[in-house]
Amino acid sequence: MRLLSWNVQGSVPPAGSKDRIREQASFIGEQLDQPDIVMLNEVTTVQRELWLDLLREEQGYTEVVDTLDWGQELRESNVPPHHEFIHTSGQITAVHEDADAGDLKRRRPSIRNGPWENSEMKDWSTNFPEKILNSKVQIAGQSVDLWNVRTVPGSMYGEEKIKILENVYARITKSDPERCILAGDLNIPKAERADGTVVSWGEDKPESIRERWISAELGVMTGLSDVGLVDAFRHVHGYRDLDTEDTSHESRRIDHIFASESLNPKRCWYDHDGYECSDHAPMLMEFSV
Repeated sequence: MRLLSWNVQGSVPPAGSKDRIREQASFIGEQLDQPDIVMLNEVTTVQRELWLDLLREEQGYTEVVDTLDWGQELRESNVPPHHEFIHTSGQITAVHEDADAGDLKRRRPSIRNGPWENSEMKDWSTNFPEKILNSKVQIAGQSVDLWNVRTVPGSMYGEEKIKILENVYARITKSDPERCILAGDLNIPKAERADGTVVSWGEDKPESIRERWISAELGVMTGLSDVGLVDAFRHVHGYRDLDTEDTSHESRRIDHIFASESLNPKRCWYDHDGYECSDHAPMLMEFSV
């Protein structure tokens, strides 16, 4: 199986360039040869129907779920705090008709769920619900949890970034899934050292929030190993200094795929040809169930 995770930069401009969207859909089909599962970040809510049509009609992704409807509703809301947020984009997850996968179902969180052991948090705690798309798919007859996530920049939204990370970490570890993939533009970490040390953006934050910020970032970057998820890129390539081809945006590795080790990640790489039509390089992983 081959999986694609890609930030298509749909928030700039908010209305979305139709020509650019067509180029991106064509790139998925022609250059990337239609991966079995596609997980797109930062897809403009304004062009939802165009994206769905291109994926379904031109590229053969017959099963598609998204959070663009949530983003659209919140973008038009005058209810605080949403009137101050820019809800311009959401997530799309799609399964190709030729893949040995199907029965893709979107999951909807509820504030009524939780709290759970050793935590006071509920299942929902972020003002950006459209940034987290949780779904389930059957691959070769086995159920796999899919988490398509994009965190907002901390420099713009502060605590909202760590709320998204905390939410995803808590919900994944609570469910302790047998087979799980988390993919997306997570805007972390600040740096990675050759020995595997992860440097959090939280180290530069005020003391009042520093510990929580670091915990939220490291929880996802390293803590998911507690439920069997590995950093697919590091699992394949090991720890060393990053070269240019190992980065996804502005010479940093902020786009990630974490997968259950039981899914056997075999290859994982960034395709820099994708810079032709986005400011992020597409990330791909080959795995087997």
